[in-house]
Amino acid sequence: MKADMVEIVKSFSTYYTQFMNLTDDARARDIFRMIVEEYLKYGIPVGSQTISQSLNHPLSPATIRNVMSELVNADLLFSPHTSAGRQPTERGLRLYVDTLMKIDDITPHRSKIEQLNITSNIYDGASTLLSGLSSCIGVVIAPKMNKPIRKIEFLKLEPSKILGIIMMQDGTIENRIIPTNMDISKSDLEQVGNFLNNRISGKTLSELNTDLLAEIKLHKNNLNSLASLLIKDGIIHPLSSADDGHIFISGQSQLLDDPAAQERLDEMKSLFAMLEEKQAMLSIMDAIEDGEGVQIFIGSENPIFERPTWSTIIRAYHDQNGRIIGATGVIGPTRLNYGKIVPIVDYTALILEKLIGKDL
Repeated sequence: MKADMVEIVKSFSTYYTQFMNLTDDARARDIFRMIVEEYLKYGIPVGSQTISQSLNHPLSPATIRNVMSELVNADLLFSPHTSAGRQPTERGLRLYVDTLMKIDDITPHRSKIEQLNITSNIYDGASTLLSGLSSCIGVVIAPKMNKPIRKIEFLKLEPSKILGIIMMQDGTIENRIIPTNMDISKSDLEQVGNFLNNRISGKTLSELNTDLLAEIKLHKNNLNSLASLLIKDGIIHPLSSADDGHIFISGQSQLLDDPAAQERLDEMKSLFAMLEEKQAMLSIMDAIEDGEGVQIFIGSENPIFERPTWSTIIRAYHDQNGRIIGATGVIGPTRLNYGKIVPIVDYTALILEKLIGKDL
């Protein structure tokens, strides 16, 4: 994935240089920006007449067509039909987003986002909010593996089953059924819980498991014998190898309300199927772990979608120790209102960080 992104950056740099060299004045940039913004707003190819009527400085339709032809040669615009206007290519959208896009003011949406603190489940509430504000699919990823633990308790359900209750510092609770062949009493489980809780200190499950295995290897005298036996028998270990996170998705129906999307039902079915693939969705966390702020994947840049017809706008959020513990995002067609959605995704992630921080 990282190698792919390097190639994308190199390719973008080449086309950006081409674009900047198209003309000595601002005509190409103005015309290109107007075509992209008109297309993102209305979803139809843009003709020279439309541009001529919108320019601050008058240019003839013939001059505009010549500039548009140069932009087509630079692979920034294309014509979907012989007699139609022009619309941006995927490369053109990337150029616009990185160099010409204006970010909207978050003020009109600030109060709605800040009301997440009164929802019973901030992750579900955030995904619903993102969908409503963007008119696309809202996604919130809350990985378990990267969450610091507050407390662990064990309850005996049956002679061969133990319930592990893991309380995270952000307030979420994970329950795990642990099979065992050992005869363990209630007092034994309380003892193990106390032993583990004395060693948690804000660690994640994987970090706790690593530390405990290291203690066993070093034969530390203070290692609780029952806990040692549980770990060696693979009883505690499954807690740290459980599925990697929760995904909260809202607003699939938003895409069905888009007339243009109705023409791409097969693509939408493929998208919905991918959204059901939990591990595939979680893999996007690998793509954003080294980036900062809001990241935008357009079309074929998307690390998880098979078809280059969708865009993802996503931002990681962190705990107080700087660990990435999840992400907020929006998924929709490449014809998104990027300037509006970017600050919404950004501020939602910041509010989640603040709310989670209160529980630490």
